[in-house]
Amino acid sequence: TTYGLSIAYFSGVFCDGMSNEPHCYTETDLNILQAQSGVLNGIDILLTSQWPADVLRYVKKPDFKFPEGVSQLSHLVNTIKPRYHFVSGPYYERLPYRNHKILHEKATYCTRFISLDCAGNKTKSKWLYAFNYVPMKHVTDEELRKQPVETTENPYILVEKEKDKEEDRKQQHFYSVGDKRKMTAAPGGAEGREKKKESCWFCLKSPNVEKHLVISVGASMYLALAKGALRNDHVMIVPTNHIKCQQFLEPNQQEDVEKFKRALRTLNRTNKKSTTVFFERSLSTSHMQIHAVPVARYSVNDIKDVFYTFADKYNLEIQEVPAGEEWKEMVPPGSDYFIAEFENQDKLVFLCSQKVRFPLQFGREVLASEELLNMPRRVSWKECKISKEQEEHDVKQYRKSFTEFDPFKVDDSDSDSD
Repeated sequence: TTYGLSIAYFSGVFCDGMSNEPHCYTETDLNILQAQSGVLNGIDILLTSQWPADVLRYVKKPDFKFPEGVSQLSHLVNTIKPRYHFVSGPYYERLPYRNHKILHEKATYCTRFISLDCAGNKTKSKWLYAFNYVPMKHVTDEELRKQPVETTENPYILVEKEKDKEEDRKQQHFYSVGDKRKMTAAPGGAEGREKKKESCWFCLKSPNVEKHLVISVGASMYLALAKGALRNDHVMIVPTNHIKCQQFLEPNQQEDVEKFKRALRTLNRTNKKSTTVFFERSLSTSHMQIHAVPVARYSVNDIKDVFYTFADKYNLEIQEVPAGEEWKEMVPPGSDYFIAEFENQDKLVFLCSQKVRFPLQFGREVLASEELLNMPRRVSWKECKISKEQEEHDVKQYRKSFTEFDPFKVDDSDSDSD
């Protein structure tokens, strides 16, 4: 509103999958609102027809039959953290709950959940709620952090853990080789640490790979079109063998990564007039994937600012690493991380911990935001899948533009002699 009051709402009921019914909303709609909320400092009021699942955890259950609730809505509420959440149903006012973990996260405001009955209901149950309210943008941090004595823990923690498990099962995609190019297995070293998985979607020797997505193959790395890409020039640098993340790369393997990065930066600057953003997440994946996405018309500092905005939204700690400095030493052995790298080779490193839940789609969410690519509907890769025929077309077109920059390009004469 003009006074700074931020209000979000979802009418209708949740439908699992795509639906054109006017009374339905889908996970894509939830993702869009989640992405849009990232540009705000918080949501003052959220209105939904349905209850979120598990909202009654940590409080005494009401003496009426209450709705089962929607787990996807719980995830949204836990992410955007409204100060007030109003739903439809029998009148009920829950004790406020905190949006941070005591002693583990920075203290923030609490949320109040209120269910209001239908207007003019026969039981004369409360359907109207009047209160004095000052939008949070006009309230000091000290005032916001004040917690009523009866404030409970966040009721959605278990729902979030279940969502993490589900994401873990779905996160692995698929890649492979389909070009007449020389392939050599990476030498020893890191292979000794590899856990051989014939079922891996990314290992080139796996029978599960699809052979139409690969653009170029080097000695230890290959370049592939991203499945469910943000845009048709969103690609990934992937090890040919089973390696979890950059932490386990040998020097020669890391150099292959850098060769692809240099080529992609040059391609995007030259042909697309764009800067390149690379990102990798080691959490909830068993095979390294470095995403490369061109972003037009923005300076490195502009892009960094958006990453900082979303990091604040999720209470993530950022460590900035200037170009030329080693970042791997900052990551404790065995720890998971997210890293973003920019055109000037500056990096932002996020250390994942059990104290703060790291959003698995963080990199896509930042780049798809209104401030950058402005495509909030494409946060989830599952909503961006295209036909195999379209993938083959996109790979063919990308390979044409990449050939002159390809550091592992093989001459036809060499191929004929093999």
